[in-house]
Amino acid sequence: MKNKVPMTDTLKALLSPGLNSEKKPFTRPLKKPEKGDKVYSLTSEEINKIRRLRGSVVDLHPGMGGVTPDKLLSMIKQGIKITSLDYMITRGCNFECTWCFASSGPSKDEYLPYDKLKKITEEAFDLGVMLFILTGGEPLIYKDPKLGKQKKRAEHFFKVVNMIYDIYNKRGKKSKIMTFDDVALITPEIAEQFAAYEISLCTKGDTLIEELQDYKANQTGAFKKMQDGYRNLINVGYGKNPSLRLVVNSVLDHTTFDGMLDLHMWVMENGFDHSIVPVHYCGAAEGEDQEIGITSLHVKVLYDLISMIDKDIFNIDWTPWSAFTYNKTCNRNRSGLHIRANGDVTACSESPGKDATDEYTFGNIYENDFSLKRLANSKKLVNYRTEFAKGYGTYVCSPDVCDLYKNDLCQGGCATRSAYSRVDYDTGLIVKNDELNNYSEQREDPLCPAWATLAIKQGILREGLLESIQARIAKHSKSFDVSKL
Repeated sequence: MKNKVPMTDTLKALLSPGLNSEKKPFTRPLKKPEKGDKVYSLTSEEINKIRRLRGSVVDLHPGMGGVTPDKLLSMIKQGIKITSLDYMITRGCNFECTWCFASSGPSKDEYLPYDKLKKITEEAFDLGVMLFILTGGEPLIYKDPKLGKQKKRAEHFFKVVNMIYDIYNKRGKKSKIMTFDDVALITPEIAEQFAAYEISLCTKGDTLIEELQDYKANQTGAFKKMQDGYRNLINVGYGKNPSLRLVVNSVLDHTTFDGMLDLHMWVMENGFDHSIVPVHYCGAAEGEDQEIGITSLHVKVLYDLISMIDKDIFNIDWTPWSAFTYNKTCNRNRSGLHIRANGDVTACSESPGKDATDEYTFGNIYENDFSLKRLANSKKLVNYRTEFAKGYGTYVCSPDVCDLYKNDLCQGGCATRSAYSRVDYDTGLIVKNDELNNYSEQREDPLCPAWATLAIKQGILREGLLESIQARIAKHSKSFDVSKL
């Protein structure tokens, strides 16, 4: 995909690797842990501290299903087979990001019809679904011709929002809506509508460097539009009002790595939450973005620094162990479902589709006899979830070697990363994975800090590598003096 943002000398420098990714992190091959040898051995207090932090707010980080793992498991035991439902209401987008997993863009016109969404939402109510996640593309550009011509921006999007709330309110229950948004289209009026509906937001924000964010979004002026959107959200109470939750979702790659600490400070100072997503081989991220990409070592060093800043400045005490900030974990595969813009019902927004393997597609809403209730009880879905629960690996993502896994605090990190990417056991670099069934079988997130921890325990990490990564972060950090930590 050709980038429309002019290439300048400054941008060339920002796009250069400089992460030591071209060198092998391991001095010799990684070995499987011996029986009884753990990557993470956690005390009961450390385990309880993770649970307390997770339970402090409704969990709206990507893939978390809206609730803590303990509450989610309780809902499953009560017989609720679908706890959260994602609607990819449109594949169209105002941006054309270089790493987009869905290959969305201005020319894409797939969408989910309003009447289909209404029928499925009514079934979802009967099944006990409490969280709806509206995604894209960019959800605000959603339009269904049958709803008539839009008189103002996002009119059809808010008709979907109103429909979901209306179905639940009329039946005496309350639902929660979250949407993924790139922020650039959020006017003061739209921000007010978001606040009025108390919609939780997972927003785009990869860097505070204007030229780089424009390049990544493949649109000149993207950064300014996004900052305008954030100001509009702040003005209506996001970041201050506990009822108006906002999580900034940041893609971490070799270009955004240097500025991620500064971005984290900006996120926290505005009262938002921060979710960091290490990039991997998936969708449009199969070229340069990953080939000179980050490793588990970069994730470990960055998370270690962020956790120290959080404790010292923002009074949030956490120790990095998992592949997600604050030791979050993806819950969607336990009881959530995602409906793509083409109608496919899948395990998650990024799981391998029917073009790769049919194992993770459970039906299509355009089938004549489609029923969400029938699908929820289908043998294929039940078998998949059973398989997924047993699909752990052997190096770092297993109850035998990781107490996060053993205590149901993590199920192998990001299953999508396990499907498309893997750790080269000889070098420590991230390489493309051809075993897509690793999504549910032998699942091990290659960007989890645990790989770095295991390499350190085995004494195979290249000398001085962690220190050089930290020195690079310190060199580029403008908002915080890393030497103080």
